[in-house]
Amino acid sequence: MFGYIKPFVPDLRVREHELYRAIYCGLCRSMGRCTGCASRLTLSYDFAFLAAVRLVLEKQQMKVSVTRCAASPLRRRPIMEDNPTLAYCAAAAAILTREKVRDDISDSSGLSKLPPRLLWPAASGMAKKALRFDSTLPAFEIMEGLSQLSALEKEKCTSVDSAADCFGRVLSVVFSHGLSGSERAIAASLGHSIGRTVYVLDAADDMEKDRKKNNYNPLNLEPISPESLSTAVRLELKRAESCINLMDFEGMTELRELICNIIYEGLPKEADRIFNKSNENIRNKDGSVI
Repeated sequence: MFGYIKPFVPDLRVREHELYRAIYCGLCRSMGRCTGCASRLTLSYDFAFLAAVRLVLEKQQMKVSVTRCAASPLRRRPIMEDNPTLAYCAAAAAILTREKVRDDISDSSGLSKLPPRLLWPAASGMAKKALRFDSTLPAFEIMEGLSQLSALEKEKCTSVDSAADCFGRVLSVVFSHGLSGSERAIAASLGHSIGRTVYVLDAADDMEKDRKKNNYNPLNLEPISPESLSTAVRLELKRAESCINLMDFEGMTELRELICNIIYEGLPKEADRIFNKSNENIRNKDGSVI
């Protein structure tokens, strides 16, 4: 994933911020245990959000201890103790990382293919460890979904909606795997909305870079005004809000406040930052902003 799904920290209370840090650090530790120390370098805010959602839907018992870690050897910090939810998120992160590196190799040419090729052994090793740890992981579904997205990119698909929907289906699988009943339906719908949102934000954020490198970006092939993109993202986040409203947060008040902060404030502020920047990048041929 891309690192856009994070809280707006100034509006978090201290205990909520500490819980978020505990989830993030606990996930980092779980990645080291499940998929190897190198995998910890791939940790992003997005997986902490996935873990927070799954903790609620799975009604996972949470234990937080205050201890030191390699990243903070001098200062003790809250770290969530390992549990099945963190282990699943760590393993899923490894599978997604491998497929991202595979896609980078496929999309690159010449010398630009060298960095992902150098990363491939580590990424492949992480995924193998993840599958040894949990053989039920939806690796095939993730690979198939991302292959469909890669096919759209190779076709130079001009529809950002089609590409975003493809990535949304991948995250729908990641969010809902192993759940059942209403929890599965909520997670699938939430993952789909988050995936669509993140894909659009990433495309808008990378427009100028992709234009210079001649990389695929549907917004460079068929420009859409930042105002229209912002409206589409807000509508998608409304769907995500509907999913959050259906979740049972009984006994998990801090997690509710944390997740709501990310959906209601963190993601919208990221969208504002990106689309304000895009106003300078999306232009008509005469140089005027669309």
